[in-house]
Amino acid sequence: MDGYSGHRHRSGAVRLPRHPVRGGETSAYAINVKMGEDDAVFELADHGDATGEARTYVSYVDSRPGLEFYVEGDNIAKIEMSTENEYLYAVDWTKTQQEKYWNQDVYQKFDEERQVSIADFDLLYDKKMTMTFDENFRDYDKIWYRWTAWNMHKWAAADDFAHFLGAGRKPSPDAGPQEKAEMAAGDKSGIGHMQLDDYPDELKKDRITIEITDRNGHRTTKVIAVNVANNELGQTVVTARLLR
Repeated sequence: MDGYSGHRHRSGAVRLPRHPVRGGETSAYAINVKMGEDDAVFELADHGDATGEARTYVSYVDSRPGLEFYVEGDNIAKIEMSTENEYLYAVDWTKTQQEKYWNQDVYQKFDEERQVSIADFDLLYDKKMTMTFDENFRDYDKIWYRWTAWNMHKWAAADDFAHFLGAGRKPSPDAGPQEKAEMAAGDKSGIGHMQLDDYPDELKKDRITIEITDRNGHRTTKVIAVNVANNELGQTVVTARLLR
């Protein structure tokens, strides 16, 4: 899993309306979406700030389509998430939630004969997640939530990765080191990316529903729409848009 250094990437925040609660306290939340490798811009307006325009989406190239975000706030008792088509999992640096979110040994085993670690992602991925927090918990932003296009990847990987651009392609005998490296990495082409022409259009889209409940029982719901498509280079592009 990635190190927590990813937390330093630029991020945009969805600032939900502040709701007065008993005792004069307020509950305020922010959903921060991590940028792609090219540090794309994702800005969402603060509901308390009526000035300026804000973009409500991110779009970036990702050969293994996914979306990563965390939730900031206070007075949060529970966070529930669900998807319609694809899957969710979490990286829990606080080690307060299910063990599979912070201990790879739960879903990953080491094959002594082959000397490799083999992951069973069916043990990790879920369509629904629920995180609960005790009254002293504060480190909400140290739990990263990840959406992954696992069904799409399994489809593309079938028949010896038949739906990946460049599948079975080998460098020519006189190819130089640079050409071989570009083939391996994909360079700036679509090599190594899933080709989605034959994938059902309705499955290229998904919705992540996020419901945050504070300690006074007030619920706030946000929905992020995710779409995966190929660009003109054959690369897979993830677009995520805040719906509400």
